[in-house]
Amino acid sequence: MKKTMLLTAGCTLTVLCAMPALAAEKASGPYMSGHLGIAMPSDTTLTDVTVPGVSLEVEYDTGLAMGLALGYKFGPTRLEGEIGYQKNDFDDVTVTVAGVGSASLKSAGVPFSGDVKTTSFLLNGYYDFTNDSAFTSYLTAGLGLAKVKASFDLPSVGYSGSDSDTVFAYQLGAGVEYALNQTVSLDVRYRYFATSDPSFDTLDAEFDSHNLMLGAKVKF
Repeated sequence: MKKTMLLTAGCTLTVLCAMPALAAEKASGPYMSGHLGIAMPSDTTLTDVTVPGVSLEVEYDTGLAMGLALGYKFGPTRLEGEIGYQKNDFDDVTVTVAGVGSASLKSAGVPFSGDVKTTSFLLNGYYDFTNDSAFTSYLTAGLGLAKVKASFDLPSVGYSGSDSDTVFAYQLGAGVEYALNQTVSLDVRYRYFATSDPSFDTLDAEFDSHNLMLGAKVKF
């Protein structure tokens, strides 16, 4: 009986001693994550470099944003490579001619269609504010490149065209993660995504977006 009790106590002590080591292993290591959500770009002003005084202001519909990342966790910090994609359709286009005035294609009933698609490749860093609960808040920032492609159709004048530019991109964000277990967690995040000014044919543009996303992370 005493031998059984000693054996049980010894096994229990061994397990208890091993638990911190197991936690330490889960606190670092590789992971994969994916996110899906909405993208809300700021209005874009496009300036025609060949025609002084002429500009276009584009308003967007809320669009789709997604991302897939592979990373490695080093205690409270993480480093990952991410590929992202987002698409937003044009809601309205306002043409402004200096000294003449402005006109909205939507208000004037002029048929048009257009969209901007962005494919990004970012190296992201994270800082996790770890605690004893299942919830972990974090901050993130990233740098990389983005291919920004704009398409525009104006049937009334027989115009249809698209162009793209690859430019510097960055992101800043914050979120909260909930651990379902030591392997799988869910999170919600806000991200501000922006690029340096892309150029489309003779038009100089600007692009930035506010994104809200839901995601999941799996540790290996």
